[in-house]
Amino acid sequence: MDTALELFLTTGYEKTTIQDIVKKVNVAQGTFYYYFSSKEAVMEAIFARHVRTMLGRAQSAHLKDIPVLKRLQLLINNFYGLCQYDESGLIARMLYKEKQGELINRLWRQMQLIAAPLFTGILEQGNQEGVLHVRHIEESLAFFAGIMAALLEASSPTEFGHESNPEVINNKRIIAAKLIETLFGAPPGCIHLEEAQNC
Repeated sequence: MDTALELFLTTGYEKTTIQDIVKKVNVAQGTFYYYFSSKEAVMEAIFARHVRTMLGRAQSAHLKDIPVLKRLQLLINNFYGLCQYDESGLIARMLYKEKQGELINRLWRQMQLIAAPLFTGILEQGNQEGVLHVRHIEESLAFFAGIMAALLEASSPTEFGHESNPEVINNKRIIAAKLIETLFGAPPGCIHLEEAQNC
């Protein structure tokens, strides 16, 4: 996976072949297929690893003792930042440049599925404590994903032809935060989407 990622980022996803990966790792092509069914499967595994790392940070022991609204705030900002920076951000930019929309959509859905149990747990706890009011958690998370997707689209790098005015992007973050508060029945002003920074 590390070798595939290195090749994807240096050569490009489209130009990298399975033969390139196995040659650099010095294994037989059959060994590759023992672990992965395709080049797309390697990319999905790489991205899943990044999502699980982010979730691990959000579930770390010291964070479990903080109030549920603060945990929700941290998780949302980690979720937002994951798609902007680090290797996952580099992957997203590369895939955007190569117009790999179908793969980007699969990675986005995969990220939602992996993150859903943690979000569900936080929302259930918030409901129990009376600080959140989410009647239909699964459906609400689907709408949350839509809000985040729209925000990520609005915050994408300028080379993809998206918004470049920092004030407009900030306004969109404020709007997204208010929508999330309404969606989760959270107190007004408790969600603040920070400018994505290098995590």
